[in-house]
Amino acid sequence: MKLKRIFAALLAGAALLALVGCGTSGSTGKPASSAASTPKDYTQILHDARSAEDNEYYMIFTKGADGKYTAQYGYSKDYEADQLHDEIANMMMPMLNLEDGMAEDFAASLSTMMVQSYGLAIVKPAEGRTQDVVDALNAYVESEQQSMEHYLEDQYQIAKNAKVETLPSGEVVLVCCEDSDTVLANLKKALAA
Repeated sequence: MKLKRIFAALLAGAALLALVGCGTSGSTGKPASSAASTPKDYTQILHDARSAEDNEYYMIFTKGADGKYTAQYGYSKDYEADQLHDEIANMMMPMLNLEDGMAEDFAASLSTMMVQSYGLAIVKPAEGRTQDVVDALNAYVESEQQSMEHYLEDQYQIAKNAKVETLPSGEVVLVCCEDSDTVLANLKKALAA
């Protein structure tokens, strides 16, 4: 009987040591989050946050793994890859005022027509560049407001209601579109997940 207790205690001790050996020295005791190790799909988040009509008409662009700009949805299917890269690099990125090195990751969608205020963006700023990203996107909003102020009243109201916010998850979002409150709420919900 005494031998069984000693044997059980030894087995319990061995099991405890085996479990302790499975941990890491930096372990917090919390399960690893797959969201922390897997980048968020900002293109899909923008797609899901806006209307089907917007997805049909406005492309969502981002930078590919090869460093070239790429896009999905809207009129992007009408372009060859090099043409698409050039249009985004030479027209759209300057409109957003985002310079190389400011963003770790991003997805955006803009109207380049001068008769419509439309811009959405999710930007994960590079380390130490959050304020630069906020300033760049605020400059986009100010430009839209100035362009539309004495031109198209309905588009001016959209630009006046535009929002640039830094979310608790660290991303900076730009919402300049019809029904901006709903789109912003959708983005916040998706980025908090």
